[in-house]
Amino acid sequence: MHFTEDVGNATEDPIDPRGSSTMLERDIFLAGYYKAFALGAGPCNLCAECTMKDCRHAKSARPSLESCGIDVFSTVRNNGYHIEVLKDRSYKMNRFCLVLIE
Repeated sequence: MHFTEDVGNATEDPIDPRGSSTMLERDIFLAGYYKAFALGAGPCNLCAECTMKDCRHAKSARPSLESCGIDVFSTVRNNGYHIEVLKDRSYKMNRFCLVLIE
């Protein structure tokens, strides 16, 4: 899944890639693919402060691609998407999520 956001004009209600990917994961699961699993973009932001012990959002928290050792830049480029390091806030930010299905 690919999401683009204008970093310089970010709103108070930014795009929610993590929520979208977990909703897609659920839809795929309910369609009979019980091994669907979503990976998010960047750090978890479900809580203002994480306890790192007992997750308050265990049903919606997902690891990021980066935390699983996935090279996001190579994976994105190998799948035909454009990605680059942002040099300043005038560039559009691209976020990518992945839903694995067996």
